[in-house]
Amino acid sequence: MEKLRMKLSVIKKGFSLIEVVVALFILSVSVITIYNLIISTSVSSYDLEQRYLAKEVANNHIALLNTIEKPLRSGNRKGEMIMGGQNWVWDEEIYDTSNEDYFEYEVRIKLAGQDKYIYSTKGYLIK
Repeated sequence: MEKLRMKLSVIKKGFSLIEVVVALFILSVSVITIYNLIISTSVSSYDLEQRYLAKEVANNHIALLNTIEKPLRSGNRKGEMIMGGQNWVWDEEIYDTSNEDYFEYEVRIKLAGQDKYIYSTKGYLIK
């Protein structure tokens, strides 16, 4: 009978302070880890969207270079384009090549008001 009372008294006590502290520590580490994962995923998806839009701006500009805005000589040009509700700045450099039938170009894209280019591409144009 006395053993049964001791078992019941142990059961009535509940968790010790150390067990509660360890459980709260594990819970807080888990919550912080999940929060950091969510934040990094949202930042990565935003960066991916920006790179995709910058690539599309570059592709649109290259299409213009090949059709309507063919360069007549080497040089630099700058301009702006709106895509995805944002102002994009493109910088274009046209170089002469060793082959007189081609120009080499480089197109760099960045958001208006920023210094860092998001996307850059190079290629060749027929004169």
